Amino acid sequence: MMRTSTGCATDFSLLAGCFDLMREIARLALIVPLLAAMPVGAQSIRGAVLARNEPHHHLTYEDSTLRVLRVRVGPRDTTLLHEHDPDYFWIALGPSEVVNAKPGVPDATIKSADRSIHYTPGNFAHIARNPGTVPFDNITVELLRPQSNVHNLCEPALAGAKLSCGDSTEFAGVSTHPAFATNQLRVSLVTIPGNTTMMSGQTGRGAWLIALDTADTKSALVLDAAGHWRGGVYHAPRSSWRVRNSGPTAVRLLVVVPKRA
Repeated sequence: MMRTSTGCATDFSLLAGCFDLMREIARLALIVPLLAAMPVGAQSIRGAVLARNEPHHHLTYEDSTLRVLRVRVGPRDTTLLHEHDPDYFWIALGPSEVVNAKPGVPDATIKSADRSIHYTPGNFAHIARNPGTVPFDNITVELLRPQSNVHNLCEPALAGAKLSCGDSTEFAGVSTHPAFATNQLRVSLVTIPGNTTMMSGQTGRGAWLIALDTADTKSALVLDAAGHWRGGVYHAPRSSWRVRNSGPTAVRLLVVVPKRA
């Protein structure tokens, strides 16, 4: 009995099985490269969409270090089941109450004061339900690089952990409320008074400035540095920079500063 170069016999009684085998080999040859090309951070929890694809989460900025999502869940509204792959933190925009529903565990109600900051380890999926009569608004910042040694500063961002507060003079011309830090970064809530300029200081590490209201970046916040605002975010360079609040009222920003390597 003769055989082809694929090892399949020319006996017609075996041809059907041989062709099935060849089709399966061809199918795998197509699938394997696609799997290898899947990006890190792809969906991994069955039935959940990635947070950045959930309709209540609006992607406004992303680079290799962080991703900024502006979130609004209307009164009596509910999100889809969505997955947070990396660690993230969020700041409440206005007082809020939201039900955090994770599959397989009892629902938890989270009450947040205006501008309170919360840190959450990733690799989970949940549904957020707003039982109230006002929108649940927040800014969610996903940290795309691994974080270690998460600890509170002046804000109980990491639930159940002690505070370790202290004064901060990292930036000149503003008041700073240090929220939390990791071995990789430090997050603060900064207030720039009206007609005042925020200066970079001597950190030499750059920073991400995230406006709580994107309208401020058009009406009040003037950059005296290279670059521009993108989705309410300014990635400040390592060199010196200044941001001037040209309006009469105070403007608040989240500021993320990387630690020295």
